[in-house]
Amino acid sequence: MKRKKILLCATAILLSACNSATTGPVSNMATGYAFARPKIKVTAYEAVSTGQWDVPEGLTGQRMIVVDTELQQAKYYIGGRQVGWCTISSGKAGKDTPRGTFPILAKDEDHISSTYGSIVDAEGNTLISNYTKGDPIPPGGIYKGAPMTCGMQLTTTGIWMHEGIVTSAPESHGCIRLPGNMAKIFFDNTPVGTPVVIK
Repeated sequence: MKRKKILLCATAILLSACNSATTGPVSNMATGYAFARPKIKVTAYEAVSTGQWDVPEGLTGQRMIVVDTELQQAKYYIGGRQVGWCTISSGKAGKDTPRGTFPILAKDEDHISSTYGSIVDAEGNTLISNYTKGDPIPPGGIYKGAPMTCGMQLTTTGIWMHEGIVTSAPESHGCIRLPGNMAKIFFDNTPVGTPVVIK
């Protein structure tokens, strides 16, 4: 009888733990094409490159990218079927990524920012590492735009989807940063005009 009571108590504890796990942070995990994963901010030195791409042979249909700024994920659809996803970093507070539906206006594999970058001297030494257009430039300083490799233009006001440092948290000046490996895949498979839904 005593052993039966112990087993019942142990079962109750396990059930309680399981219930609390499904109502806590775990229930907010990103779900979709790949394994669920909580949104975890890391430093730029621990940049994440989480993502997956798997298109069934012969799959056709409308292409669409859905960006979830809450989960910090981008999901890729072909013909209504999710075929890929990746972690992102969207705009930080005060530089929020705009919400809505935006068709890809243009693509530039070697795009350089005309607004954000650094100031270097004639020898290429960095004088200012985080420069914004309009800020004062020291004598002899030269503007060097930040690379936005695999860039896909979303707005005429400078919002792009491109390769960058991804920390699974809002970090950018409004653009949508993708991990390098996934930025290349998205770029290669996305024609101009493809809708990008940002929510």
